[in-house]
Amino acid sequence: MDDGSSSGGSGDGGVPPFGAGMRREHFLFDADYVNLNHAPVPAARRQHAKRATGSFGTYPSAVRRQLREIQDAAEARPDHFLRYDSPPRLDIARGALAGLLRVPASEVVLVPNATTGVNTVLRNLRYAPGDAIVYFASIYGACEKTVEYLCETTPVSGFRVDVVYPAEDDVVVGLLRDAVRELKRKGARVRVAMFDTVVSIPGVRTPFELLVEMLREEDPGILTLIDGAHGVGHIPLDLRKLDADFFVSNCHK
Repeated sequence: MDDGSSSGGSGDGGVPPFGAGMRREHFLFDADYVNLNHAPVPAARRQHAKRATGSFGTYPSAVRRQLREIQDAAEARPDHFLRYDSPPRLDIARGALAGLLRVPASEVVLVPNATTGVNTVLRNLRYAPGDAIVYFASIYGACEKTVEYLCETTPVSGFRVDVVYPAEDDVVVGLLRDAVRELKRKGARVRVAMFDTVVSIPGVRTPFELLVEMLREEDPGILTLIDGAHGVGHIPLDLRKLDADFFVSNCHK
């Protein structure tokens, strides 16, 4: 990142360099507003800059232009757009995501957000007495609420795995392995294991690849559900290689 002196021009492969130049050229922030998700605070403005601490960001100006073009097309011919234009546009979007994630387009389903995806998976499984959903205590709050709801309305039970960060990858993997083995000793069947790519609070990357691999070795019957809300656009993803049962993500992060 620079101090505000970069030109904002494109670097190798047409990708603009990170820093204040990118912020000026490609984003819509007010000059007196500094969002810590997007840009450094130049030294001359640190005393007066308004700061945002993390939850909300914005999209590049090019994305806004495309968004408005689509909105204008929908308003110009609403019925035609919804019946004929929208389906192929959705297929194009699915194809773009499929290429990025290295999976067939037929395996990509668009949902409003990652939390909706988690609910779609968990609420459409059939649970029997003795079934369990295991998850880390650091899971996103809304997802834990879904588990609690299912525990109240179905025979499934939830098993919360405590983890204290910072923690090494092997510690995190060991905690989940121990939880699975403990549940089995008690006669439970782990139906689903749910965990993040990047934890919301604190913002740490989990060893989700190692967790999927460990669960396959422990019990291939355990369904793996990865909450990758902070995934697409954040970290390299190869879902074919990962081979999780369910992976949900957002595209606005």
